[in-house]
Amino acid sequence: MRTYIFAAIVAVSLSSSTVRAQCTVDWNNVHQRIDGFGASSAWRSSWTAAQADLLFSTNKSIVYTDNLSHVSTNNGIGLSLLRTRIAPGGTTIENSIMQMAQARGARVWSAPWTPPAGFKSSGALDGGNYLGSGANATNLAYARQLANYVVNMKNSYGVNLYAISIQNEPDVNHPDPGGYETCLWSSQQIHDFTMNLYNALLASNAAATMIMLPEAGKWPDPTGLGAATVSDPISLTDVGIIASHDYVTNNAVGDTNTPAAVTSYGKALWETEVALLSGSDSTIANGLYYGKRIHLFMTVAQVNAWHYWWLIAGNGVGNQGLMDNNASTTKRLFAVGQYSRFVRPGYYRMDATNTGPALISAYKDPVAGAFAIVAIDTNSSSAINQTFTLTHFATVTSVTPWITSATLNLASQTAVAVTNSAFTYTLPAQSLVTFVGQAATNSPSQISAIQVLGSNVLVTIPLVFGENYQLQYSDSMVPTNWLNLGSSTNGLGGPLTVIDPGGPPQLQRFYRFHITQ
Repeated sequence: MRTYIFAAIVAVSLSSSTVRAQCTVDWNNVHQRIDGFGASSAWRSSWTAAQADLLFSTNKSIVYTDNLSHVSTNNGIGLSLLRTRIAPGGTTIENSIMQMAQARGARVWSAPWTPPAGFKSSGALDGGNYLGSGANATNLAYARQLANYVVNMKNSYGVNLYAISIQNEPDVNHPDPGGYETCLWSSQQIHDFTMNLYNALLASNAAATMIMLPEAGKWPDPTGLGAATVSDPISLTDVGIIASHDYVTNNAVGDTNTPAAVTSYGKALWETEVALLSGSDSTIANGLYYGKRIHLFMTVAQVNAWHYWWLIAGNGVGNQGLMDNNASTTKRLFAVGQYSRFVRPGYYRMDATNTGPALISAYKDPVAGAFAIVAIDTNSSSAINQTFTLTHFATVTSVTPWITSATLNLASQTAVAVTNSAFTYTLPAQSLVTFVGQAATNSPSQISAIQVLGSNVLVTIPLVFGENYQLQYSDSMVPTNWLNLGSSTNGLGGPLTVIDPGGPPQLQRFYRFHITQ
């Protein structure tokens, strides 16, 4: 019998004494699909390999040096989405960053902060109103420009864009002097341009790249910029993702309200940017704040994806990045990793019902049997003695806790035995704990994805606790001689992407995922 990996997420608020609490996680009570977790590299032109590994891989023991020459050893947080900027004119400086993230298994998508100045009433990049409407010359020209960007990223750089946003924050206007790239759109303009952009993508054989809108500055699109598009059955079919940011009136304090549930009209629902816009707080309190925000967006707003603003702060305000302006690690970086490393694209949220103060969310891979539970205890002094009952799960023998706290950063702990479909663990005060496990299944291990990227082939395979594997290939139509491409022992959770540099220009190549134990 094979076993497969799982993880679950719990967020907790405690009283002054240790609390006993009971949570039931139901495998059969399923909610939204998970598309992933991400952040943006906008305006950045390069990374180090260690930065790419720390942010987008699930590797362990990454030796990382920040801009202050501080050296630390960390586990990768495994972000699965990268948001990039389209410069006015339909170019980008993030080509190599996009390639590095994609090579580590992330999906890449892009957003413009403004159309070219000639397409705006202001004649400037900072501020002004978009001039497109209907199928006028501006709309057609701009749609072709964005479609060409998608095609060029694939043909020139091997980057397959998962989605393209129509406009970053189309409800925000910051003209010169002292402005930055912004452009105001109306709901009708977004409607009209959506249809033009889809037709341009279709004509360019790039319609697989989904259109995202409206990316309003506040959750959930308070001025209704997406309303005209989603209320029209014709334009709605052209939309792939409905998205907004999570900024509020006071972004030095941040959003303390529960995010509103949003009608997604059968489309994916993404939160695509948030940060505190002042200060530089790298403490566990800041990490706990974002752990709770992710929990609420997953369980109440029921988003499919969640993003921070920058990956690395770029303007001296450390809080704007998952890593601060010195590219130093922060507790919010690892708090996000408590979700992103273990809750992978294609997972589904399961129901988690708790009798105590913990905020608990749980997720599963319905094919491989993997699952995850993340627990957040925000109390400064109290622990929670938390029992988890796993209902309708196949056999589970143990779970492995991973902890971020004042002293630990996404650190693996000793496995906890599961007895009679239950386990108990003491959640430390001011900590995030993700329990990673594997439910038994008779389903065979499978290759998750094969993707041709320029001269390479990316093969994504699941990792299974306690099993040794070999990824093998053959160039024969009737394979008799399998050659090893990669191997590992004791799978530790989440998918692993292996790069085959010898794929193209072969006419054919076959892969298999071979369990050696």
